[in-house]
Amino acid sequence: MARTMSAIDWAHFHASVEAGDIAAPPPLSRRGIEYRRWLKIQHKQKARWEQIRKASRGAAPVHYEEAYSAPRATGFVGKSAGTARVVSGPQEWQTTTNLGAGFNPNVVGAPSPVIGTPLGRHVTTQAEVACDPLAWFREGIIANPSCFVLSLPGLGKSTLVRKMLMGDVAQGHVPIIAGDIKGEYVGFVHQVGGQVITIGHGLGHMNPLDVGALGRVIPKLEDAREQLEEQGQLELIERAKEQVHGRQVTMVATLVGLGRGEKIADFESMLISVALREMYEQADIDWAHPPELKDLIGHLEEGSELLLAKGRARSKSEWDSRIDNLVLSLNSLLDGATGQIFSGQTTTPIDVDSPAVCIDVSAIDRGDAAMKAAVMMACWSAAFGAIEASHMLADAGLGVQKYFSATLDEMWQVLSSAPGMVGQVDGLTRLNRTDATVLNMITHTFKDLEALPTEEDRKTAMGFIERAGMVICGGLPNSELDILSTRLEFSPAEAQMITSWSKGAPPKRSRTRGSRATPPGRGRFMIKPSKDGSPGIPVQTILFPAERELRLHDTNVRFDEFFKAGDVA
Repeated sequence: MARTMSAIDWAHFHASVEAGDIAAPPPLSRRGIEYRRWLKIQHKQKARWEQIRKASRGAAPVHYEEAYSAPRATGFVGKSAGTARVVSGPQEWQTTTNLGAGFNPNVVGAPSPVIGTPLGRHVTTQAEVACDPLAWFREGIIANPSCFVLSLPGLGKSTLVRKMLMGDVAQGHVPIIAGDIKGEYVGFVHQVGGQVITIGHGLGHMNPLDVGALGRVIPKLEDAREQLEEQGQLELIERAKEQVHGRQVTMVATLVGLGRGEKIADFESMLISVALREMYEQADIDWAHPPELKDLIGHLEEGSELLLAKGRARSKSEWDSRIDNLVLSLNSLLDGATGQIFSGQTTTPIDVDSPAVCIDVSAIDRGDAAMKAAVMMACWSAAFGAIEASHMLADAGLGVQKYFSATLDEMWQVLSSAPGMVGQVDGLTRLNRTDATVLNMITHTFKDLEALPTEEDRKTAMGFIERAGMVICGGLPNSELDILSTRLEFSPAEAQMITSWSKGAPPKRSRTRGSRATPPGRGRFMIKPSKDGSPGIPVQTILFPAERELRLHDTNVRFDEFFKAGDVA
């Protein structure tokens, strides 16, 4: 008995036709019509399942699941469905030149100058945005080459600054991160071929009496004495020597004061200064072989005639009692709260010719406030010395003029690490144009600055944002924006945008395993180049493929195994 048309296994029949085993039936025959109808149903089914698969981002479709799809731009098709084939033109108004003078049809303040380092795209217009303080200072957009970055944790502050520092390296400028507390810039500096100096217990030493990069310039100046004399700049040699000497005395006095918890006595600073001058008259001490703390202690204990006279000691026993407290404090620096970090010569001096410099202090115990304060002071002293050395070589005609970019990430920790740090940063914010140095200050909120230990430090730190050339705001809560509005003018749209970026990702699990939720404010920042109420520039930072592959901005590396475990679960 012949099989009926409905009983034919069309899937097997189609496979035989595709394989060439049998010929397709004539299109107008009964079997041909049924065959084409079956093919059409299969095509629609395949298209619908493909649509479901795309909507579900690769997950297997569920039976009876329907994919959501929006209607076409022209509306729903069909009788009385509201389809529109013609799009109406924009509304027009007519007015006189008197009443409409100065009217600008571009009512959204969205300038995005492509000047400096490419950062990403404008949030509203998707135009390219490029920005870095030194490039904008050169173009006259800002009056001071510095920026203050504020944002809640985890929204990409360090990533934004690292991108600007990459632009500095590409333009021949030298980024210096003097005291990388979390080690976030180590990978970046390695990738650009820079110098990474690691400080910590058993990892490296810092000599408080090291002459630094500035002292190592002095032999070069001595060799070019005749050239300097012809140029009328012979005083550069003595100026360099006095700057190195003053830096050594200040460094030792500061470290002793930090250990004691109070300022060092004035006569003790004077005795340190006199002892150092005498030591440099010895044959085994010069700019290439600076003294160590143990050498200073030995010279003080020996007590020369000049030292006894300066210290008003009539006998050796009176001199011993005069310096007992000072020698005890100096001995504690060799092996005390700071361990042996300050014992011995500096392991890795700063190289002023390096493309970038990072002093990594992430190995230091964060709970050890005294040690962290001492090391941070030493790091910044070495960094300032390197900047001064480069400028002095340029003044003497022995080197090219270089421009630097000093970065204070986790600024609240840097400022609270030592009582004198606020004053040093304050001086840099006022003189960074003279020192040809960009200053990048990064912190979470204004309340970080209000939490500084002394009232004087708090008032000084609050002035940093007022002197910054530009302010860059990421996601911030309403309470923080209220404080910031007393120093910057935000439009209602800008304020709403900044507060919306502070919200977290919706609490739902991704349908596809391995893709984590992203907060809406991740990588979004408002650049305010002026404080007179001018519109800000909202930017979405974009990472290039090389940045993603090298994971230069990934601060969640230690959570890799944790995230993988979540994908398997």
